[in-house]
Amino acid sequence: MGTDQYTRWRRAQEQRRAPAVREARRLIEQDDFDAAERAVLSVDDSIYGSVAIATLYRDRLSALAAGGGAADRARLVAVFRRAWLWARGCYPDPHTADEGEAFAASRARARAELVDALGFDPGEE
Repeated sequence: MGTDQYTRWRRAQEQRRAPAVREARRLIEQDDFDAAERAVLSVDDSIYGSVAIATLYRDRLSALAAGGGAADRARLVAVFRRAWLWARGCYPDPHTADEGEAFAASRARARAELVDALGFDPGEE
C-alpha cells in the first residue's frame, strides 16, 4: 500500500470510527465500559480502534481526576484500570532486544502518564 493510499485508508477509518467514538465517550461517562468498547470495536477492531479506546479512557481519567472530590476513589481506579488495560495493548509485539527495550519503555511511559493523571499509583491487579 503506497503512502497516499495508506493516508486515504486511515482517514476513511477515522471517519467510520468517529460516530462510534462519540458514542463510546458518552458510554464511558456513564461507566458502561463494555458497551463503549464494543461500540468502537464493532466498526474498527484494528490497533487504531484500540488506540482510540485507550485515548477515551485516558481523557476520562484526566477529567475525573481534575474534578477533585467529584469522583470517588473506586471510580477513578476503575477508569485507570481500563485505561491501562487498553494502553498496554497498543504496542506491537517486540521481536528483537532493541524492540523489547523500546516496548518496555513505551509501556512504562504510558503507565506513568496514567498514574500522573490519577495522582497516585493504584498498583497492579
